[in-house]
Amino acid sequence: MKDLTGARLGNYDVLERLGAGGMAVVYRAIQQPLGREVALKALMPSLIEDGAFIQRFELEARTLARLDHPHILPIYDFVVMPGVVFLTMPLVRGGTLRDILDRGPLDGATAWRYLREVGEGLQHAHDAGIIHRDLKPSNVLIHSDGRALLADFGLARSANQNTRLTSAGFTLGTPGYMAPEQVMGRDLDHRCDIYAMGVMTFEMMTGRMPFAGASAVEIAVATVSSPVPSAAALNASLPDELDHVLARALAKDPAQRPSSVRELVALLGQVPQRRSIAVAMLKPPAIAAAAPPKPITSPQPSRSSPTVAILEQMGVPRLQPRVTTCVDWYFASVIQAAHEVSGPSWPEIAEASGLNEFAGTEPTTGNNRTRPLIQLATLTSAIESAYGSDAPTKLSEWGRHTTERALAGRKSSAGEQRAIKVVPSKRRLTILLKAYIASMDEVRGEPANAWRQIDPDRVWTIHYQNPFALGRSRPDKACHFWIGSYEAMLRWAGLANDWLVEEIECGCVTGTADCVFALRSVKT
Repeated sequence: MKDLTGARLGNYDVLERLGAGGMAVVYRAIQQPLGREVALKALMPSLIEDGAFIQRFELEARTLARLDHPHILPIYDFVVMPGVVFLTMPLVRGGTLRDILDRGPLDGATAWRYLREVGEGLQHAHDAGIIHRDLKPSNVLIHSDGRALLADFGLARSANQNTRLTSAGFTLGTPGYMAPEQVMGRDLDHRCDIYAMGVMTFEMMTGRMPFAGASAVEIAVATVSSPVPSAAALNASLPDELDHVLARALAKDPAQRPSSVRELVALLGQVPQRRSIAVAMLKPPAIAAAAPPKPITSPQPSRSSPTVAILEQMGVPRLQPRVTTCVDWYFASVIQAAHEVSGPSWPEIAEASGLNEFAGTEPTTGNNRTRPLIQLATLTSAIESAYGSDAPTKLSEWGRHTTERALAGRKSSAGEQRAIKVVPSKRRLTILLKAYIASMDEVRGEPANAWRQIDPDRVWTIHYQNPFALGRSRPDKACHFWIGSYEAMLRWAGLANDWLVEEIECGCVTGTADCVFALRSVKT
């Protein structure tokens, strides 16, 4: 965007550039002939070219200009000129709440004052039918008299307008402060701001965000799928009552949150400022109860899990495989590898998984599809039961052996291996993944796998209706077989020292059987 410093825009003399955001650049300017110092916010050129956006923004600016409240930054003017569209508002020099939080957590009294003031301004906006949608500490200005001022309604929408985000609008909002329904691109109402208030409260009291990640996508995944952490566990002086309020404010389901900002502020007002010493010393650590295992059943219909839904918004195709059998040559590799890693325990494992026929014989190979996929899930559960705490290691070893056997069975494998190792590392990974996904689709006989490059150092893959997760219920990530399989593929392609494998979302945990994995560069 062209620097407007030194320009004369109508009655405004632009003096200096103060900063920029995703939608606008802010300048210090003087309004003539009043000589009043103002903040001038000029919209980005890409937005100016959108006539419908300008009309909507002007309407919203008029609505916001009617918000007269001591804790909302007022709007002075809205100007449309050839090539330039800008707002003007008071120039606040006291910094932001973000500047204050960067110095560390706040004491209870200070946090309560800012939360009460922001809450009062936000409730006033909600009463006028305005949703902020980008509430965060950097959008809370601190006046020279100490007041908190709610600012930057650049993403605001009237409550009577359609607030549904498209996939192109996925980045609207700020990761970490966006409510789960905002991340998922669903219709929004005032409760997305209540969620953001909960995030700010958590951050004020603990010095950290409730959900974190190495990228915006990982933060979004944690937002929609991870449980709300305990603030009291991070700061021993905080009372349990705060955790109870935060659990409501940060609820995944908007219906479970307080019905209004006013109600949330009232709940926070009832929270003691600190934990009593006796409670802090005597409280035992919380122990999560393990969910009882569910019996293995036939493959269930696929429904969207949180991570898969986010990846769909990023353009990953939604696949719903229906084939219930796998190709015989792959099933043979799986059984032979299980026999190898189980050793003397194989007969008992074969019997426990209903595969007695293979306790002493090998399965037939070929390109027919005669073996039910559900048997792979049953075998996985049998190995888990047999090895207990050692099961993750055994399952990973099983995945590596299976993939190594499958690769060794290809006549062209040695030549392909030599050829791929002369390709640069990151391009080599792309080639490898395309071939791997194609081979897994061949196992199913239909498209059942997909992948997406998140950034140059991170690729995610999805296995829809993962055969090793079908009908299985686990409290923790359990698809260790695939970790081993990926590691074997990386080793085969000479990439084992360049990329790491991690399970992002387990279909056994979500109940969808759709599993998501990440391949990360060792540089990240």
